[in-house]
Amino acid sequence: MIVPLFPLPNAVLFPKTPMPLFIFEDRYRTMVREAIAGSGELVIALMREGLEFRQAGISAVHSVACLGKIENYEELDDGKYNIVVVGLRRVRLIKIVEHSPYRMVEVEMIEDFASPGDSREIVRRQRRLGRLFSEFTELAAAAEPAVMDLMPQLDFEALVNMVVMTLNLPIEQKQALLEIDAPSLRCDMLIPILEQQLETLVIVRRYEHIKPENPGLN
Repeated sequence: MIVPLFPLPNAVLFPKTPMPLFIFEDRYRTMVREAIAGSGELVIALMREGLEFRQAGISAVHSVACLGKIENYEELDDGKYNIVVVGLRRVRLIKIVEHSPYRMVEVEMIEDFASPGDSREIVRRQRRLGRLFSEFTELAAAAEPAVMDLMPQLDFEALVNMVVMTLNLPIEQKQALLEIDAPSLRCDMLIPILEQQLETLVIVRRYEHIKPENPGLN
């Protein structure tokens, strides 16, 4: 499969999750315009820290990435775009097949491993993750009601990936989670991270109303 490549330095797309993007660079405006005229599909790949993409090419991005589709777009008066890309499948980048004006790459689909355990274990994981995430979003200052309304409609993989996309994690940690081949294992890695962030948030909310009597002395 050959698709456009959109390298990003600070974002990782996951299957079954949306990502809003602002497209301003000329070559990627061309990419979006041509993608919209075709299948709408493109690959979003995280750039490797410290490598210059223009010089290093495909080796400057992580080989495991996410195939996405442009579901919504708005073309602005100056030719720039606001788009929403929804993740479809994890893919592995094979090689660059075209360089100009933007890169086209050959990719292969990555099959997810079957989740270990029976369906009851998956349900248990989903309920635990959903409960923790509900508590987290209720405490978070930036909690969005739309996220909470959507949660009951999500399947297990979509819930896991939405939590990863929502949490403020180091970008390399998100990439590592993307590279895990089973949603259940990704969930098992994610739960302690979410628990730790929830504990921190509880403490912050408990003491945020306390102010020092003489702030200037601190």
